[in-house]
Amino acid sequence: MSRNRLVVATLLFGLSLLAGGCATTNVSTSYYDISGTSSKELDREINRKGPTTHQGKAIATAAISMKPLAFDLDRRGGRCSIRRVKFGIDANITLPRWREEALTKDKNLRRNWKGFAAYARAHEEAHVEIAKAFVRLLEKELLAIPPQPTCEALKTRSRRITKRLGRLHEEAQNAFDASEKTRIARILADAKQTKKNS
Repeated sequence: MSRNRLVVATLLFGLSLLAGGCATTNVSTSYYDISGTSSKELDREINRKGPTTHQGKAIATAAISMKPLAFDLDRRGGRCSIRRVKFGIDANITLPRWREEALTKDKNLRRNWKGFAAYARAHEEAHVEIAKAFVRLLEKELLAIPPQPTCEALKTRSRRITKRLGRLHEEAQNAFDASEKTRIARILADAKQTKKNS
């Protein structure tokens, strides 16, 4: 199993364990309009107008930020521990919107677009679910920190955990993208081979 697939598998296992919790999540959706009467024209519009990421132009994106909502400490018996911790998620999903979708007479193009648009939305929503899983994991690990001699020592340990899980979260998001890219490439290759053999 590749490292990317191992990260994704670990994440999915973690999701099943954390399914009982629900992170406070605020998700909004933005659209950029594209025009065209063929798949080539729509591809060209997406390449021209799509959101820009650190990897270049994208079809759709999910801008995700995690914010602390509560971090309450308990000081007793000369020790300091975390009594309550909660994080929230703000996410903005950006998707393409085909302006002529309702007007086109090309049924195949409209059907293909509906499938494409549904996949793009589901893909970005999966990124939000990954972030929610890591928020729950972060809360769980912070609450598991044993009482520390001082609250400053507790905060230092909390920062280390937050930084480590932040790196793991980024790796999992990238691994998900890589896994999906490989899966889609395989589907397209199989479809091409099927068409060739028919």
